[in-house]
Amino acid sequence: MNKPAQLELVGRKIRQLRRQKKLTQVELAERIGIHQSDLSRMEQGEYKVGLDTLLKILQTFDLSIGDFFDESSRGANVFDKYKSLSSTAQKEVENFIEFKRRQEQDDAWDTDTGEGEGGDV
Repeated sequence: MNKPAQLELVGRKIRQLRRQKKLTQVELAERIGIHQSDLSRMEQGEYKVGLDTLLKILQTFDLSIGDFFDESSRGANVFDKYKSLSSTAQKEVENFIEFKRRQEQDDAWDTDTGEGEGGDV
């Protein structure tokens, strides 16, 4: 059976927060008043997180609901991944970004001017 992506994302976020706070599933489950097996299933995206449970989780981690679902954390995650690379790999990433930036500028120029597609040879 396929798990809805939202359930997996919420579960992954709960697991990430729990691990950051160095809590076991048992410890977090006790704090929010649910069984460890239910928490495990929530983290795996197999079990819906009720609003009351989510609010207890947010309270435990001192987060607002906006913070929990904040998409800007993805950008920080990409930056963290970049910083974990070797200097050689970082340079490759920088070169690729510059390549993509130039490619998009060229595409925008082609679209704006009508040049480059079917133009004079």
